[in-house]
Amino acid sequence: MNTIEALNININKKQFISIVGVGGKTTLLYRLSRELRKCNKRILLSTTTHIFIPPKDIYDDMYINSDRKALLKYAESINKKGVFVIGSHITDEEKIKGIDISLADELYNNHIFDFILVEADGSKRKPIKAPANWEPMVPANTTINIGVIGLDSIGMIANEENVHRLDEFCFITQCSLGDVINEIMLAKLINHPQGLFKNTPSKAKKIVLLNKADNVNMVELGKTIGKMIETDNTTIIIASLENNRYWM
Repeated sequence: MNTIEALNININKKQFISIVGVGGKTTLLYRLSRELRKCNKRILLSTTTHIFIPPKDIYDDMYINSDRKALLKYAESINKKGVFVIGSHITDEEKIKGIDISLADELYNNHIFDFILVEADGSKRKPIKAPANWEPMVPANTTINIGVIGLDSIGMIANEENVHRLDEFCFITQCSLGDVINEIMLAKLINHPQGLFKNTPSKAKKIVLLNKADNVNMVELGKTIGKMIETDNTTIIIASLENNRYWM
């Protein structure tokens, strides 16, 4: 089973997929890009925050320009299938600063791409996070919002080293600095209106991807969390993206 099948993504329908959370966002972004390219689709890969420059085998062309009109003109000039990366500029950290939400929505409305894939959240490479009040940056035309959580965060200490936006995380999960992160906290993070799916458009399908289920114990913890999910229109997927394995 590939990732498209596991997530039940209809490849015959134009989709705008945003990815939020932490614990495998970029891996998922690349996996979907590769699989959709094999399906002979025209794919935009970008971000509304920052991402590292993708490996060259991921994309067919990349265009960086801070001018909005130039980005639109470039997109309109694409006349072949493949994966196309766009952004506003390259930072000193060799990251792509992405596009604003309104441009992402305009590109979707212009019917240039079969699929738009956007990483819409940042995490400073920490194991777990909660969104600040300006996050995540999810475009309004998003049709599928995938919230990624790494199950390996269970058992870690809630502190600045492990948690991005620690104050927000403690508020949402009702924990304190120094507490051990558990499956109940992760369920609260998913269920809370200011949590994982904050800013998700009302019509978008929500998919929780509980990643890093790399052993039997993690799979069982994922199933336990799945039973506690209360949000509507939500699909729960337990995954080991590293091993390309999925449980529904």
